[in-house]
Amino acid sequence: MGRWNWKSPGREALVMPAIAVLHRRTYPVAPDASGDPPTADRHPHHAVVRVEGELDAAVVGEFRKALDQALAPDSRAVILDFGTARFLSIEAAHDLVEAKRHAAVLGVDLRVVAGRREVERVLEVTGARPLFRYFPSVQAALRA
Repeated sequence: MGRWNWKSPGREALVMPAIAVLHRRTYPVAPDASGDPPTADRHPHHAVVRVEGELDAAVVGEFRKALDQALAPDSRAVILDFGTARFLSIEAAHDLVEAKRHAAVLGVDLRVVAGRREVERVLEVTGARPLFRYFPSVQAALRA
């Protein structure tokens, strides 16, 4: 799932969100500019759902599909990476709560990589924040 930029004179760039399920990679991933692997998903029973940009009504269906794909019965943990997300809708927060319930039924540990203050605030206001274990990075969540 990609991202596109569009600019015209006098307008800000519009960036579409990207939602990716980085699932069950068993080979080493090349480090990014920070030196950390972008997914660090070398664990065969872990999935990483990375959200970039805005998670709003326009893409919440795509987010649900990504969660469904990641929450496979043979998964041990799913890491939700909100590190680069700029916005999280109330509907998406509700979907997270539902995903947490579904994960519990499957015996899957749902972990969250903390995001920007705007995202964290939505999780606090909706009451979703206390339901999840939070980590500072994908790598820390994978090591847990």
